[in-house]
Amino acid sequence: MLFAMADEIESSHEQRELASPAPASSQRDPGDKDRGWLRVHNVGGSLTFLLQIALVAWGVRQLRRVLARQQHNEKKSEGPKQSSLPVKSMELPLFAHLSPLAVQKLIELDPTPYILIDVRFPDASQLDLIPFDNVIHIPESEVRASLQLSPVDWNKKFPSVQMPKQDDLLVFISTRGKRAGRAAAIASNLGYSGCCVLKGGIQALQSSTGASNPECLQYLNRDAVFVLLHDQEKMDNEGTMSPNTPRFIDLRRHDELALFGQIPGSLHLQVQEWPKALAMDSRAWEQSFKFPKLGNDDLVILHCRSNRRASWAAYLAQDAGLKRCFVYKQGVFGWRVDHAVKPYESYELEDVPPEPLKFDVEAINVEAGKHELQMLGLLKMQS
Repeated sequence: MLFAMADEIESSHEQRELASPAPASSQRDPGDKDRGWLRVHNVGGSLTFLLQIALVAWGVRQLRRVLARQQHNEKKSEGPKQSSLPVKSMELPLFAHLSPLAVQKLIELDPTPYILIDVRFPDASQLDLIPFDNVIHIPESEVRASLQLSPVDWNKKFPSVQMPKQDDLLVFISTRGKRAGRAAAIASNLGYSGCCVLKGGIQALQSSTGASNPECLQYLNRDAVFVLLHDQEKMDNEGTMSPNTPRFIDLRRHDELALFGQIPGSLHLQVQEWPKALAMDSRAWEQSFKFPKLGNDDLVILHCRSNRRASWAAYLAQDAGLKRCFVYKQGVFGWRVDHAVKPYESYELEDVPPEPLKFDVEAINVEAGKHELQMLGLLKMQS
C-alpha cells in the first residue's frame, strides 16, 4: 500500500509540474542550453526511496517489540534466574613436593617402590654429588625419551634399576628444584602417577645433612585404637561427632585389602597416592577417594600391614601441617581381634600372595587402651 501511495504522489507531482506554465524568467532560448542551467531528475524516485527506508525502520521496530515480548515470557516461565558464575574445573596436581627428611625416610624405610632421578646436567651432577647410592642420572632433556624406552632398552641403559611402573614413586632431583619440577611434569603427562620433587633441591638436602632429626612420630597401640574405633562406631550410630573422632587410614594396596581383609572403620588410600593426595584441594580429594579431605586439626591414625608405610606417611603428614597424626604401631599383622582380618607376611605386587597366618583371637584390654588415650589427651569424648 505504501508503494502505491508513493507512485500516486510521484505521478501527481509530475502532472502539476507539466500543467503549470513556467515563469518568464525560466523561459530560455534553445541556444542557451550551455549557460549553466541545472535540471533535477527523478524527484519522485527519491521520495519512493525515503518511504522504503521508513517502511524498513517500522518493520525493525515491530520485530524488536515481538522479540522483547517473547524474552519476557520465557523469563517468567523459567522462574528465578540461575547463577551464571562459571564452575571451577577440578585440576589434580602433576606432582608432589617431598622435604629432605621425607626423602631420607623414604630411603630408610623403603615403604613403596621408588626411583631417585637426578635431572641435572652431567657436569653439575659430578660437582655436587647426591648422598644416596640408588640414584640414576637422566638429564631433563632426556626424561621423556628415557621413560618411553622398552623394558629391554631400559635395562641396557640403567642395568642397576628396574624400569618403573606407572604407580611407582619417581623422585626428581635438581639443584634448586625447578628443573626437577619440569621433569616431573613430563613424567606425569606420560602417565606416571607417583611423581615427586625434592623440595628445595640439592641445596636444601645439603643444608639438612647432619642436622638432628629426632623421632617425632606418635604411635598408638592396638588396645587404644580399638577403643577409639569402638567409640567412633557408637557416635556414628547416635549421629554425634567429637573433636576426637578418628580418621583411620589404611595405606595398603588394593590386593592386600581384598585378600586379607580390612579393619572395620578404616578409610582406604594407598601409600603411593599419599604425597599427591596431601597436595589436592578438598574437591579433588573427595572425588578421588570418596571421603572428605583430612583437616589439620583432625585426629588421623595411619596404618598398614606393619607400620613402615604408615610411619613414612606420617612424616609427610607432619610436613603438610596435620597436627594430630598417629601411627597404629602393630598394624594389620598385630590386629588379631577377629578372623575377618588375617595376618600375613610381606610381599610385593608381582609376587605370589602368601597364605594367611593362623592365629588365635586375642582379647582387648580396654582399660589399658583408655589409660593410653588419657595420657595422650585423646579421652575427652569419654563420659
